[in-house]
Amino acid sequence: MLKRRRTTHKFKRNVIYSTATRRRIMLRNTHKKVIWRRRLFAMQLMEAQETPATPVV
Repeated sequence: MLKRRRTTHKFKRNVIYSTATRRRIMLRNTHKKVIWRRRLFAMQLMEAQETPATPVV
């Protein structure tokens, strides 16, 4: 018979992020990524507005 897997690995991984400080750091990291992507998108929009749209023949 196959042995049943223990779930301690998953538990230990989740314990790392259980403190408020770790959660805050993770939120800040993801927030930085969101802000960075928004800024890049805004720059693309600005570039598109500056250059006149030339029709492709």
